[in-house]
Amino acid sequence: MADEADNTDQSQGAGEPHGEQPMDWEAKYREAVSHSREWEKRAKDNKAAADELQQLKEAQMTEQQKAEARTAKLQKELDALKAEKQAAAWRSQVAEETGLPANLIVGDSLEAMKEHAKAIGDYVEARTGRQLPKVTDPGRHPQSAPNDLLQYAAGVFSN
Repeated sequence: MADEADNTDQSQGAGEPHGEQPMDWEAKYREAVSHSREWEKRAKDNKAAADELQQLKEAQMTEQQKAEARTAKLQKELDALKAEKQAAAWRSQVAEETGLPANLIVGDSLEAMKEHAKAIGDYVEARTGRQLPKVTDPGRHPQSAPNDLLQYAAGVFSN
């Protein structure tokens, strides 16, 4: 019996493990590519069917349903524009109050924007030792005395 086991080992080939054949990686690759192509074709067919179904649904909609769908879409756009306008107003307000450029201020509420601006101010103060200028009344002129050239220009052009 030992002789039979030796004979089967020799007949399988030298250097190969018992009963295993070398892996054909190129065939495996081609099989995987073929499988991938098949699923790609199925996905394209499904997309075409979904588009066709959507067109069919739209064709069956009444004019009122179409108008309601358009109205809902336009309402979403309007809400987004209003939110953007409100955020810009808040950003502008915080920029005037803090002296920061508006493009540095981020947040989704006035409080969040104020906190963000304060954090930037604290960071600047910690890094440079200087504070951002305090703007007490953003609609009025600064309280500091102008230099001589500005005083002269103010005197020439004042009433």
